[in-house]
Amino acid sequence: MTIQKTFLPEDILPPNPPADGPVEDVSSIGLADFLRVVRVRRKLIAGVAIVVVALTTAVVTQMTPIYSAKALVMLDQRKNNVEDVGSVLSGLGSDKTTVENQVQILTSLELAGRVVDKLHLERDPEFNSKIGGMGAFLKYLNPVTWFRGAAAITETSEGLSAERAAVIHSFQKKLTVTPVGLSTAISVSMESIEADKAAQLANAVADAYVEDQLEAKFQATQKATQWLSGRIGDLSKQAQAADSAVQRYKAEHNINTAANGVSVVQQQTSDVSAQLVVAKANLAEKEANYNSLVALQRSGKAASSMQVISSPLIATLRGQESDLNRQLADLQSKYLPSHPKILDMQAQKENVEAKIREEVERIVESVHSDVMAASAHVASLQGSLSQMEAQGAGQNQSQVQLTALQSAATSARSMYEAFLGRLNQTQGQEGIQTPDARVISYAEIPVSPSFPNKTLAFGVAIPAGLLLGFLIALSVERLDSGFRTSAQIEAMLGLPVVTVIPESASAIAANIADLIVDKPMSSFSESIRGLQLGLMLSNVDHPAQVIVVTSSVPGEGKTTAAIALARMGAHSGLKVAILDGDLRRPNVLKTLNLTAHENGLIEAATGKARLDDCFVKDSKTDAVILPCLKTPPNPADILGSNAFSNLLATMRSQFDLVIIDSAPLLPVNDTKILGRLADAVVFVVRWEKTPRAAAANAIRMLHDARAPVSCIALARADTERFQYYSYGYQSYYGYNEYYTN
Repeated sequence: MTIQKTFLPEDILPPNPPADGPVEDVSSIGLADFLRVVRVRRKLIAGVAIVVVALTTAVVTQMTPIYSAKALVMLDQRKNNVEDVGSVLSGLGSDKTTVENQVQILTSLELAGRVVDKLHLERDPEFNSKIGGMGAFLKYLNPVTWFRGAAAITETSEGLSAERAAVIHSFQKKLTVTPVGLSTAISVSMESIEADKAAQLANAVADAYVEDQLEAKFQATQKATQWLSGRIGDLSKQAQAADSAVQRYKAEHNINTAANGVSVVQQQTSDVSAQLVVAKANLAEKEANYNSLVALQRSGKAASSMQVISSPLIATLRGQESDLNRQLADLQSKYLPSHPKILDMQAQKENVEAKIREEVERIVESVHSDVMAASAHVASLQGSLSQMEAQGAGQNQSQVQLTALQSAATSARSMYEAFLGRLNQTQGQEGIQTPDARVISYAEIPVSPSFPNKTLAFGVAIPAGLLLGFLIALSVERLDSGFRTSAQIEAMLGLPVVTVIPESASAIAANIADLIVDKPMSSFSESIRGLQLGLMLSNVDHPAQVIVVTSSVPGEGKTTAAIALARMGAHSGLKVAILDGDLRRPNVLKTLNLTAHENGLIEAATGKARLDDCFVKDSKTDAVILPCLKTPPNPADILGSNAFSNLLATMRSQFDLVIIDSAPLLPVNDTKILGRLADAVVFVVRWEKTPRAAAANAIRMLHDARAPVSCIALARADTERFQYYSYGYQSYYGYNEYYTN
């Protein structure tokens, strides 16, 4: 007996029939596989998403709501500085480093400590775990406190300091300070379990920061005042000492100085020198006038000089002379030159000209006298200057030292006056200090908690749940070791899959094999009809008469397949018998819910009862069942005996088709024996459940036993999911229209 691996002759189909779906590549996965996972495992994905959302809901509802309030602080340039910009405490800049420095101040322990002390947060259980919650409970359980009175329980300074530090650190954890964009504004955000407390704390931090800036200015001003006061005292002593040294030196060297600090001799010398310069200039001017006048006199033109012309007397005489000349001209036109009137008029003219010459001489002498007086004055000043220079020559050496002493005194006095002026300005600034920052927006009481953000939580939980569900579905899909398509089985086991038997919901209430009779147009009936056709066409010349139906492990649907195949044959008009070949766990009668007689397969094989008396008739068809009513101690020996072979030969002669429901291959060796006695072996593989390694080992065992393995039936398949794996989502509904399930 040869093993037939094809279900049609070579003249009908090619040696290797094409598979009804692509062979799954377990090493790679594509977009189509992702979509298939979503379609096939959508219930699992939805379930995981629902669980995640439910857990998120439970967690969010149990969380303590946290409220967040935010205040805004703006850094301003300093407007009131002490004696020029940056004299004592420079204003805050607007660069990034300055803003970050202010952020560090806002989050510092000192500022947090001020707020804690001001609001007495050490009494607040939210910040002090020792007075509320688990801390108070553990403190109450401390045995030390049981034997000490309330008055005796005192805290040390170290304990108070540690408790305060813990409160401050707890406060800092709830404080968030961040710069706002590129501006000089700083956001001060505070979290609390109470909305009004969050706003109060945020405003308290902002106010404490502004107060800290103002206090920093006051402290800087006070320190500057103290330092300036001490420095001014030292400079005052230095200035007094320098002035005393100058006065002592003047007294020792008999140096008198004017109000401007210059010595009297030097002042007088300077004055005489100035007068001498003026006198020499005056002398030179007078000499020049005199020389010019003498030169004109010698040339007979003295009357045209400025000194003569400017004389009033000369002007009067010139007028008289002009009148006389006019009168003389008039007389000469009337009289002869010897006429007395003409002679008298000429005498008057000569008299006037003589007076003019006398006046000119007097003017020349007057100018000469001025020259002599100016020359004498110059000589007098030169003498006085020489005398003063001789007197001041002895004081030059002393004056050099005096000048040095005076410079030192002046420098000391200048420093004293400068520091005194700065002190006055600093003291004046103490009453008009303004902080470098101001609160531009106080925190408002939040109307809703900032944590937990339910919208965000559910917005994340839903896609996260779907993603987790998809990952779990993908993991289940990839880790599943079963078969999902006929192509997988044929590629791995090298045998044709002639049918896919669906898993029917009606199996819950009754035997699924009843569908062969009750619903002959159902998908289940069509699958069994395909199995029958595959067995018939596997060897057309010699159709299989004895067929063994087996599987690798229990629970794969082989008994149901055997009963359904028998009923399909009986429904087709064949004389069919079902032999319960699983002698260890006979299950055919139980599956059909039939009552057995006293005799069965063991009795028929051993000859204790007639074969016809051992059959049980099927309730749905004309098929008969030869049940196994007793479990023998040695099933393999019975199946391998001549008596069982004779029994099977007898059944061959009486029935057109004998279906043997055998035991699973892997647990026992009974099926190996039955396989050698059969004409064909149908190997049942449960869809998605039978491990691939188990199926491969079972087929190998049948090959080793030289059993005629004809075909494979893929049983208990989820019809919808199987269609997704084999034909695609769109094809399922079209195929389903042909069935009347």
